[in-house]
Amino acid sequence: MNQILIVEDESVIRRAVKRLLERNDYVVVEAGSVEEARQLPLKNFDLIISDVRLPGAPGTEIIDIATPTPVLIMTSYASIRSAVDAMKLGAIDYIAKPFDHDELLMVVERVIKQDRQLRQQEVLKSEVEKSYPVRGMIGECSAMVDVFRRIDKVAPTDATVLILGESGTGKELVARALHERSHRSQSPFVVFNCAALPEHQVEAELFGQQDERQNGRSGLLAKAQGGTLFMDQVGELSMAAQARLLRVLQGDEYAPRQEGDQNSSDIRIIAATHQDVRKLVQQQSFRSDLYFRLRVVEMALPPLRERGNDIKALAKYLLNKSSKQLNRPALSMSRSALEAIRRYHWPGNVRELANTIERAVILCEGESITPELLAIDHHITSGQHKLENINDNLSLEEYFRHFVLDNQDHMTETELAKKLGISRKALWERRQRFGIPREKKGRKN
Repeated sequence: MNQILIVEDESVIRRAVKRLLERNDYVVVEAGSVEEARQLPLKNFDLIISDVRLPGAPGTEIIDIATPTPVLIMTSYASIRSAVDAMKLGAIDYIAKPFDHDELLMVVERVIKQDRQLRQQEVLKSEVEKSYPVRGMIGECSAMVDVFRRIDKVAPTDATVLILGESGTGKELVARALHERSHRSQSPFVVFNCAALPEHQVEAELFGQQDERQNGRSGLLAKAQGGTLFMDQVGELSMAAQARLLRVLQGDEYAPRQEGDQNSSDIRIIAATHQDVRKLVQQQSFRSDLYFRLRVVEMALPPLRERGNDIKALAKYLLNKSSKQLNRPALSMSRSALEAIRRYHWPGNVRELANTIERAVILCEGESITPELLAIDHHITSGQHKLENINDNLSLEEYFRHFVLDNQDHMTETELAKKLGISRKALWERRQRFGIPREKKGRKN
């Protein structure tokens, strides 16, 4: 039963309120002043109802003394201003005397329920932060525990980090965690996708460009001064851009060179890629000296299919997150849906899982997510049946190639991209890179 303290010097009002609350199953304790209330264990109450005007100290003084117990202020209609001031001091709400009984009961019930929810959210937040130290990343498998430990060790340093992992495994989340836990956290965190621009524009975007008619345009490296530059898909950089980036890491420059001028840099660079950089070095498409400069610390993120029971915890976390973002009531995941999630290969990893669950929440008309809403059962039986004999450790390129060729005849580009957990642009880029362009033949996109 909820316990309520009433702080009111007029005994008639105090006892009337006490009788009303006790008839509605509340346990009530009385006090005639703030001094009297101080003698009680204020933090053990679920709510304190206090008049503003009391003998001795005003009722507003109890707000700080009783924290975190919520305080509901009582005041007369003539003193509404003092109630507003009490709200500014931290009172959870106020009610004007004389008040209707039903009105008081309604306010008390609402305030207690609201405070209970806030406390539960704080407890849950604390538990999540304790178990999952990287915001937005859920995981208890050994590989993820190792990632969290490395983040704690590496973040306070200025070491360059190379993050490896398939598309959708959370490389940018790790980069942000490294930045936010460093001494650079108040400086810019700049993101650059090395595959997002045509090759001839990459250098201008990174290093800026000079224009005879203007004073020039600053590049992302200049904008990241004092902070962190996160370079995603770094394996896509041209050899020319790689050479200039190497000079940055050596401390030689960060902006377009002007006559007789070199600019030193104060930037932490974190790079990421889904590619096998060692293989790129062997193929001489990536500089070995740059590779060794980037991988002062190397962090490898495991694909979702290798994270065991993490996938169920992730699914539930993402379901709650999507439900809140879409203003939907709390939903549950059926056992068959969890089993379908567990059996699926998830080539797009956590990003694909998040997209799948968000879509299911949007389409859900009941209280539970089913395999039909996830729309992955058909994918397992028809989209992957030709992959059954392929080794579980197949590369991302092999998986992408098989998946696209198996499904492009009956799926649009948008559907393919969603199933893979990537954008249409990324799908097009990988088609070009892996040499599997789509024949038009009147197919819809």
